[in-house]
Amino acid sequence: MLTLVLAGTCSSVMAADGPPKEVKSEFHQNVFKRDRLVRELATLDSKAADAVAAGQKPIDMHSHQVEMQDQIDLLQLRLETMSIRWNMTIPNPPKPGTDSMNESVVTAQKVESVFQDGRVRTDDVLNDRCNQMLASIDYESFLRRSE
Repeated sequence: MLTLVLAGTCSSVMAADGPPKEVKSEFHQNVFKRDRLVRELATLDSKAADAVAAGQKPIDMHSHQVEMQDQIDLLQLRLETMSIRWNMTIPNPPKPGTDSMNESVVTAQKVESVFQDGRVRTDDVLNDRCNQMLASIDYESFLRRSE
């Protein structure tokens, strides 16, 4: 009983410190894999529906769907375990019919986000340079010339 209390206390102390970088990295990689598999499963679902509409029996597609869903379930279980242990929030998987299902849109959004970070840093550097330039101006000398 004491061991369980100590183990619970230690794990809550570890969670209070926040997860290590390796855990965060694994968590984000698993979220990315899960979202990619959800998009692939939606594509496979659509292909299977087309095959059924064409009068075919897509048995191999159904087996791939089951396999992919099992992979998604395992990743989701791992994410939930990490979430509970490290107090991390799991983002919702992409929903069919939204831009988050389109891989190119997701990639474009990530690229734009990275570029935006670069723009902000560039603007900060330019702002600092302008402030330094304005601070270096001798205004008294400038005002004496205009009189």
